[in-house]
Amino acid sequence: MEENIPITPEPAPEAGKTYPTGKREMLFCVLILLTGLAMANFVMEGGLRLGFAIAAVISIVCSAWYLAASGHKGDWYTRSILVLCIIIATAFGYSSDGFVKAVLFCFLLVGVNLALCQMAGQNRRAAGGIRSLLDAPRALFALGCGKWSPAMKGIAAFFRTGGETSRKTGAILAGLAIAVPVLAIMIPLLMSSDAAFEGLMDLLPEFDLDELFTTVFWGSILFLILYTRGTALHHEPKNTAPERRGKGLHPFTVNTVLAMVCVLYVVYLFSQLAYFSGGFLGILPEGYSTAQYARRGFFEMAWLCAINLAIITFGISLASRKGPVFPVTKLLCLFIGLVTLFLVSASCAKMVLYIGTYGLTRMRVLTMTIIAFLALTTVMVSVWLFVPKLQYMKAVMLIGLAIGAGVIWMDVDTQVARYNVSAYLSGKLETIDTAHLGSLGDGALESIARLQEAEDPEVAKIAKDLVAYWYIEQPEDFRSWTYVNHNAQQYSEFWTTLPTDSEEGEVIRP
Repeated sequence: MEENIPITPEPAPEAGKTYPTGKREMLFCVLILLTGLAMANFVMEGGLRLGFAIAAVISIVCSAWYLAASGHKGDWYTRSILVLCIIIATAFGYSSDGFVKAVLFCFLLVGVNLALCQMAGQNRRAAGGIRSLLDAPRALFALGCGKWSPAMKGIAAFFRTGGETSRKTGAILAGLAIAVPVLAIMIPLLMSSDAAFEGLMDLLPEFDLDELFTTVFWGSILFLILYTRGTALHHEPKNTAPERRGKGLHPFTVNTVLAMVCVLYVVYLFSQLAYFSGGFLGILPEGYSTAQYARRGFFEMAWLCAINLAIITFGISLASRKGPVFPVTKLLCLFIGLVTLFLVSASCAKMVLYIGTYGLTRMRVLTMTIIAFLALTTVMVSVWLFVPKLQYMKAVMLIGLAIGAGVIWMDVDTQVARYNVSAYLSGKLETIDTAHLGSLGDGALESIARLQEAEDPEVAKIAKDLVAYWYIEQPEDFRSWTYVNHNAQQYSEFWTTLPTDSEEGEVIRP
């Protein structure tokens, strides 16, 4: 009798070993390759300005198109995030504010990757919670950087199986990919070793070899990340397992922490009632100047608001992992949320008093913006305490991106200078900080030019000196162009009043 030997099934091939690649993927590949090369060159040569804005918008549109054409339409939330990200990216060609651009560049990375991940259904966490933000780095790193092999194998398979023409095209492209780095090493060595060859190369149209090679290098890396991210979001298996959550803390532990924080705030508020009420009524406490009163504790309040928000969010999250959240836990969190809103209101009232006396500065505008965002976020989280189905993180994400778009498009330096100069010329401000105006970016120059009409001869003279010697960075080409910089050039006399070197034709700078 023949013995029945159990047959061990062969292991299934690893999912996503080679991503299926068709004409749509190849079109996406070409578009992203050109976009990656352009973005690398534009950023290296022009920074985060018009060139980057063009490449970033094309990159977002191409990635969204590929997923939509592959059957991932997304919902109103993902589409709204992508639209806001496009608005922000476009503003990089408008504003010259480097600090705001650096911050919003991080916003773009989070927003675009989060939207694409959720659009493709690759999110590992519920879209409405704070943990959903972890899907953004997953899309960029785990998929965009971690799946190069199956994405590139898919391209190679397309050329191998697409007929004789496709195979020849693939072989040529592979040869070019290998030849470029080899030539990048050989050409400079040959030019250094032989004068005749160097002279021959000098006859070629002028271009920067270093720029070419660095563009190809960094552009290829960007292409790999962007193309792989798109194809991995489409082809990787969807996650169907329930979200894994930690063990959390006992409700009594959470409530004890919340209660201690609440007691601290009760004591603090009672000790500060008179001090805070002055801000709402516009009355200064005895012994305080306007500047001392407004600045004292303002930035600390911003930190406290952020800490309170974290306490509420993580407190409820940790307590809910042990079962239904106790009503007392919600009430304690609500009290902390109300305290946060009170602190925000008091801080804003103090700052309004300060601005009415001394005008605006960059720091005041940016800090007020952050506090306003924290206040709106606190409201959404406080409502979520009693409406658990509310996907508060969607609202927070959209509010944050909308505020970011508003800040970059209004150009902080432009608005600060415009308000201060208008208020001073109209008599609303008795003094004006010309030193601060001179420290602002190009957006302030138009308003400073108006300040030359001031009745105070000293202020008018300072304004004239600022206009006369204001250095405007001249863009070499469209890559480094911004509207704010371009608009400021018509108010700057620097390039027409300073003498030039008769031989070189360059401006002699003081």
